[in-house]
Amino acid sequence: MFILTKLLLIGGGHTHLSILRSLLHEEINDLEVTLITSSKYQYYSGMFSGFTEGLYDEEEIRIDLESLCTRASVSFIEDTIISFDPMQKVLLGFSGGIYYFDVISFDIGSGISSDLIQTVGLNIKPNYRFTEQIKDFRSSESPVIVGGGSAGVELALSTSAWRQNHSLKNPVTLISSSPLLHSYGNKATQKIREIANDHNLVYYENEKIEKLKNNIIITDKDTEIAYSAILPVTGPKASSLFKQALLSTDKKGYLLVDDTLQNADYPYVFGAGDCVSLAGYPNLPKNGVYAVRQGPVLWKNIKRLITGRPLVPFKPQKKFVSILSTGEKHGLFTYGDFVTYGKWAWSLKNRIDQKFMNKHL
Repeated sequence: MFILTKLLLIGGGHTHLSILRSLLHEEINDLEVTLITSSKYQYYSGMFSGFTEGLYDEEEIRIDLESLCTRASVSFIEDTIISFDPMQKVLLGFSGGIYYFDVISFDIGSGISSDLIQTVGLNIKPNYRFTEQIKDFRSSESPVIVGGGSAGVELALSTSAWRQNHSLKNPVTLISSSPLLHSYGNKATQKIREIANDHNLVYYENEKIEKLKNNIIITDKDTEIAYSAILPVTGPKASSLFKQALLSTDKKGYLLVDDTLQNADYPYVFGAGDCVSLAGYPNLPKNGVYAVRQGPVLWKNIKRLITGRPLVPFKPQKKFVSILSTGEKHGLFTYGDFVTYGKWAWSLKNRIDQKFMNKHL
């Protein structure tokens, strides 16, 4: 008797996009694939800074997942998964939908780790919220970004550029609990400080928010900063879904997978991107570069599991190119300890981003 294997893809992140692109050119007769995600659009975070600055329209930074699924012969369901029983192989959606599977993969990204979101902060995750949230933020009287990593720095500089182009006088303020771009090394930190100074960005390093009072931020160094809107970009936060399902997770709640991208408890449960931690690489950053590289390995291993063949390992690269948009079509290029800056870097980033988006048209 001919039996279809039901594969559920939960989330439309980088890794699952890779699978959808593969299915545009592959026909697998014994596999029924369904994508379940919270929005029909996947917004590409690599172009968020460009949208913030006004360089891209909303349609240019999002992928129509429903259309892509139709072309790839994949069923599309717009729903948010709120409960998961891996033993019974069933999920419950916010809509009330009940979904059964034989093999499942999660690529749902992460949230933002910040208590401010619960009180006054804007929340740009899930990423389909980004465009509306950033429109309100960038035009606010005294906008403050919290978080001195790559996302915080890019959004602070692109917001500054947008405000300058729209003759809004009050500067953007950036608060970082560590040196700016700390994980990129001292050279990148020194360079981004120069760029921030040139772009009228007010920044505080090695300071944490202690309390909020009457639209004033008070830091642990007693610095007082006026704000009208706060945008926390303070690092990732794991979904609660995996702990609720009693799956093995790391200490922070990320789904724990081995180098084949499988969960050790259930070999038919896969995961990739920012929602997982690799058991063999516990300190691997939550970075889109790794999510993209995981795509072909994940797809190969799902097919190998279904056909009873040995799975292959994912081996993350040690160094990767990073280009941060710094406003006015300039970029900061880093590769390991190498750091440089210029208009050519943004042009390269733009070509890479456009090439990625064009793959889904």
